[in-house]
Amino acid sequence: MPVASENTRTPPPDLGGFALVIGSAFCYSMLSIFGKRALALGLPILPLLATRFALGALILWGWVLLTREHRKALSRVSPGRVSGLLVWGMVGFAGQSVLFFLALRRIPASLTEVLLYTCPAFLALMLWAITRRRPRSSRLAAIALAVAGTWLCAGPIGGAVDARGAALAVFSGFWYAAFLIWMHRLTPGIPGAVSGAYIITGAAFACASASLLRGGGFLWPRTAAAWGNVLGMVLSATVFGFVLFVAGLKRVGPQVTSVLSTFEPLGTLMLAAVILGEKLATMQWLGAALIIGAAFVLASTGEQQVDGVGPADAPLPALSEAAGK
Repeated sequence: MPVASENTRTPPPDLGGFALVIGSAFCYSMLSIFGKRALALGLPILPLLATRFALGALILWGWVLLTREHRKALSRVSPGRVSGLLVWGMVGFAGQSVLFFLALRRIPASLTEVLLYTCPAFLALMLWAITRRRPRSSRLAAIALAVAGTWLCAGPIGGAVDARGAALAVFSGFWYAAFLIWMHRLTPGIPGAVSGAYIITGAAFACASASLLRGGGFLWPRTAAAWGNVLGMVLSATVFGFVLFVAGLKRVGPQVTSVLSTFEPLGTLMLAAVILGEKLATMQWLGAALIIGAAFVLASTGEQQVDGVGPADAPLPALSEAAGK
């Protein structure tokens, strides 16, 4: 039996990198929890999102301007790509966030997060339509699992069915997938912090403008609990989640990062049960398992067409590079 040489030996897994990505996923899973608690306090959605994105943009721009590498990268981003990133934030990311929080107001945080994870299945279907290349059998099976899981998850919760909330959550996944195709052409060669700063600035502008038109504006919480939830949303996702995600991505690569990011809905399910007291029905647990399993398969069998596509604010599976949540 031939002995493998030192040069061909498989390197050991980077457990530290795994821990960074999983930690990032659990940070992102807190977003639904803080968002649900903020909505329970009566905070309006548009001012809440405008304030969240404005604070997030300030933090990201501070990071960009204080880092020499990122300052150099700013000068290399063409005006056309800057405009594209800003518009993507205004339409793609802000639109998905509004849909997600509208769903979050009507259905449990755990169910909202799970239904968002239909995004990889939608993306696979869209790439199939665009490239006219039939996906491999494992990916088709994963799409079927996601559809079955969605049907099961939309079942009764506590004796009541809120079909509109479930539809909004699924539509937020569809919306995000549709705009990720566009993202694929905008982010290559741009550091995540830089593209994220532009995208979240665009989202802040869109939400603030919509809020002002409706007589709102930015939010100034009046209680410590409200402040805690707003800052929790910003810090969990924009700061700690993003920093851990970028660090982990550099160590383990996009494919492993996409797979490990499926810990995000699992984290939300656990935290929602412990903190919010949410309980899904047995069939909804089965549906959640199908959707998360489908996301795992789609991430681990990612195809070349999705390389470089990444979320603006959250690392969803089957999307290989973060642009900046």
